[in-house]
Amino acid sequence: MIERKLIYMDAKSSKFWNIRQDGEAFTVTYGRIGTSGQETVKTFASEALAVKEAEKLIKEKLGKGYVEASAPPAEGALPLAAFANINQRDDLFRNAGTFVGMRVVDYAMDKPARSDVAYRFRSDWDDDQIVPALEHFLATPAALEATAIVIGAWFGDESSNTPDEVLDVLIQNRARVPKLTALFVGDVTSEENEMSWITQTDMAPLLTAFPDLQLLRTRGGTDLKLTPLKHTNLRALAMETGGMDASVVRSVCSSDFERLEHLELWLGTDEYGATVRVEDLQPLLSGKLFPNLKYLGLRNSQIADQIAVVVVNSPLVQRLETLDLSLGTLSDEGGEALLHLKDSQLKKLNLHYHYMSPEMVKRLRALPFPVDATTPPDMEVDEEDRFVAVGE
Repeated sequence: MIERKLIYMDAKSSKFWNIRQDGEAFTVTYGRIGTSGQETVKTFASEALAVKEAEKLIKEKLGKGYVEASAPPAEGALPLAAFANINQRDDLFRNAGTFVGMRVVDYAMDKPARSDVAYRFRSDWDDDQIVPALEHFLATPAALEATAIVIGAWFGDESSNTPDEVLDVLIQNRARVPKLTALFVGDVTSEENEMSWITQTDMAPLLTAFPDLQLLRTRGGTDLKLTPLKHTNLRALAMETGGMDASVVRSVCSSDFERLEHLELWLGTDEYGATVRVEDLQPLLSGKLFPNLKYLGLRNSQIADQIAVVVVNSPLVQRLETLDLSLGTLSDEGGEALLHLKDSQLKKLNLHYHYMSPEMVKRLRALPFPVDATTPPDMEVDEEDRFVAVGE
């Protein structure tokens, strides 16, 4: 008998897919998380055929990004699948539709506050209401039950503004959101502000104020900092930039995140401030940091080939489940190195958006685990003129 429960979460959706095979038939249940979904039953001529088809469907789903819906390790802990990343450039042209499996809704002060959604707080160019709206929400009973908050554009008509004022409101009112476990600081579309123009701040005070926070995602590289700290409950850290300063990587590596499972760093290009070199990643790749790390994303990087060459021999890769080098300038040079992962314990390799040849892609897809080596339909693959997915 086969029984598997899979889930998929990204910026637009949160879905489940369950299959139960027993004898000559299997039942598939699927739909949006939080609903009962739909059910289909298929019967085959023999049990062997039913098993073969069930295993084929499971492999297809895993290849599309579904992961096991295993029970949370502790009460109140988010499943690792809730830390879904952004895989498509198009996702940066729209605000998040879901966050950690919850529907994202723009907060409106004239409507009753709810606790079953992730509220987004943001200012428009001509309407700087983000702080009043956040203060209004924090005064409602719903805030006491809120588990996820999304901070959108905070800068109004002045793009150089930092999110400090908004984050200070959260920090000062932390007792009003005792169940907050997930925070996205920078749900800003490219139309509102290009990623490399978003001015960020030091995230350490925020993490210190919320010791129970499990997930932090940020977008924007200008003035992004992370003063080294110890945080016992952080399980996912994602920092999206078009150009990351090496000091941020060094600070991450100098921090004590004993429960960290998901680390996602968008390294970017030197045209927009990237100073990270392979040498800066050595403390991370040594395997001596973050003993629970399952997912490593070194994404959107102009040094993707160099990273590929060193990561395959790193002690860390031997205990990862997912390696993500997507959105960068990976070519056949890096692809050749990644073929050495055939004996690793990886469950997924994400190389979406790359500059590899069709022949190299074919060889990588023969590895004994799912490999996403897709490219956007409008992408022109030119080995001589390579760009990261998000530079500006």
